[in-house]
Amino acid sequence: MDVHAEIVGIVEEKAINIIALAEYNGDGRQILSELVSQGYEFFLIPRIGCDRIVILVRFSGEYINHAREGDRYTIKEIRIPGMLPILLCVVHLPSKLHAADDGQAYYARGLIDVIEASERDFKHSNTVVFGDFNMNPFDAGMMAVDAFNSLSCRKDAGRMQREYYGRSHKFFYNPSWGLLGDMNGSPGTYYHSSPALLSRYWNMLDQVILRPEISNRFDVNLFAVLSKVRGRRLVDRNGRPSVSDHLPIIFSIKINSEV
Repeated sequence: MDVHAEIVGIVEEKAINIIALAEYNGDGRQILSELVSQGYEFFLIPRIGCDRIVILVRFSGEYINHAREGDRYTIKEIRIPGMLPILLCVVHLPSKLHAADDGQAYYARGLIDVIEASERDFKHSNTVVFGDFNMNPFDAGMMAVDAFNSLSCRKDAGRMQREYYGRSHKFFYNPSWGLLGDMNGSPGTYYHSSPALLSRYWNMLDQVILRPEISNRFDVNLFAVLSKVRGRRLVDRNGRPSVSDHLPIIFSIKINSEV
């Protein structure tokens, strides 16, 4: 299958406003060309220090404020007049093939410091982190208090922060727990059959987490793992990813000034 055609298909079918790609072999211009040829006006966000991630948006680039970038993340603020400003952090974090659980958690701790510095710079915590975490929602890097500190329960995350040995750590809400298992379609975004004693087979490596301040703006009914686009399957006969090694996720956040 042509991955560009499938991306255009997702934009057409789901009315996508922001596209974020990790491990894409290209600089985004080919996708941009495909979208424009189909009548969709997108803006390709320039890459500064992160070559792993491509971002295209369906609005003017003048509404994008660049924050921080590293080899595995990019942080941008979207500030559209009359709308709630949003801080987006798109990630492609170290894989379990090259980093143990404690190494992934170590990286997450460092990234949290960068995210919180960006929140101080822009003077708000309307923060959304999404992309390929290369971790499951239950892994230490996602849940540890000094890492992403992300919870499956919106109400508990709504406590805003947790104090641990005298230091406060802000929560993230992680709705990605709700997509684990096959009750709502694909059991995850990445399939791996391991010869180890413990093999999870399906993993939810592609996630979205967000600060409690904007968790009520997240539409849980529109959060999904996509396994089909315009009637074409993105999985093989066994239900495993076929167009890419990961299945895409889609989510929606309302940024109008009132909810």
